[in-house]
Amino acid sequence: MRTTALLISLLPVFCQWSHAESANLKNWVEVKESATANELRGSGKTFLKEIQFSVPSPATTLEELLKINPSLKTVLPGLPALFESAEVSPRYKQLYDTKIKYMKGGVFPTTHNYFDCETVLQLTDPKSGRKVFWLQGDMDVVTDGSDPGRAANLSDYDLARTSNSFLPFTKYGWSKSGSTPQNPFVDYYPEVIKELEKVRETLIEKAAEDKGLIWREMLATCEAQLKYAKGRGNGTTFQQWTNDRRYVVATTDPFVVLPNSWLSGSSSWTPKAGNYAAVVYEGKIYPAILGDSGPESKVGEASLKIARSLNPNASGRVRAINDVSVSYLVFPGTRAPAAEPDLAVWREEVIKLLGEMGGVSSESVVHTW
Repeated sequence: MRTTALLISLLPVFCQWSHAESANLKNWVEVKESATANELRGSGKTFLKEIQFSVPSPATTLEELLKINPSLKTVLPGLPALFESAEVSPRYKQLYDTKIKYMKGGVFPTTHNYFDCETVLQLTDPKSGRKVFWLQGDMDVVTDGSDPGRAANLSDYDLARTSNSFLPFTKYGWSKSGSTPQNPFVDYYPEVIKELEKVRETLIEKAAEDKGLIWREMLATCEAQLKYAKGRGNGTTFQQWTNDRRYVVATTDPFVVLPNSWLSGSSSWTPKAGNYAAVVYEGKIYPAILGDSGPESKVGEASLKIARSLNPNASGRVRAINDVSVSYLVFPGTRAPAAEPDLAVWREEVIKLLGEMGGVSSESVVHTW
C-alpha cells in the first residue's frame, strides 16, 4: 500500500482506542523523562509524545480499480475513455483530513473504518461531456427514512429501527399532501417521553432508597434516553420535518449516502440529494439515487434495499460488503422527480446516463427493482 506518514502531537485527551488497534501497533517507544510526574503534570504536557498515521494514496487509474472490481470493464465498456480525464476529487483529501481531525480529538476508528475509501474521482466523458462523481469503497447499511403514504404504521419500521442510528427522515424528500396519513413518528416520541418520565419518577424513588450504584446508573440511563427523546419529540424542526414531508424508505427504496458536507457547494461537481446514481458490484449495476447524507468521517453507505441485493444477510447491524470493491457512481446535475419513487423510471434514467459515458454491455446487467 502506498502511504504517507503524518506526524502529529496528540491533544491531552482520553483516546477511545480499541484493543485490536493497539495490538496491531508494532513500534511502542518509551521515553524516559528526567522530570517527575508532578512536574510533567504541572507543565500541562500529555503522556503521549507522537503518533504516526498512514494516509493512503487514492487510486487514480482504471487498472487499479479493476484489481478490486474486475467486472467494471465488462459491464461498462466505455470506461477506458472515461478514465482518460480522471482527477482525484478534493473530497478525498477532505475525508482523510476529517478522520485525522477526529483522531486528534481522541476518537479513533477501527482499521476497517479508517481504510474505507479507495478513491474519489471526477470523470468527464470526452464525447458527451457527462460528469461522473466516482466513489470506490465498502458498503455499510443505512435504514433511515419514512413515508406515511406507503408505510403509515410504526410496525412498518421495525426492521429499520433495529439500527441504533435510525432516523425517520432523509435528505431527499417531497411535500406531503393533505390526503397522506400522519407520519407515525409525529406522535411516537411525545408518547415515549411520557412513559420515560413515569419510569424516571420510579427510579428516583429507588435511587433515594438504595444508595448503591445500580439504581443511580439506571436513573442516569433513563435520563439520557429522556433527553434523546425530547430532542426529537419536542423539537420544532423534527416535528415539522416528519409532519410536512415524505421521504425515501431504506427498506424499499434504492439510494446511496455521502458525507453531509459533500452535498454543499455550487461547483458543477457537487453531488446533490436526488442525483441519479449507480452502484456497480460483481457484474451487476444497481440503479439508485443519492438519497441521504451521513457522517463526515466515513463513506460507503447504501440503503438496506441495495445492501440486501448485494448481501442477503445485510442489516442495520451487519455490513453488506467488507472490502472496498463497491463502485458508486453519482451523476451531478441530474435529479429524480420530487415525488413517490418510480423505480422503473429511475432504472430508465440511469441507463440513459450510463449511455452518456460509453453505455452498458447489455441492459440485462442493470438490475430491475
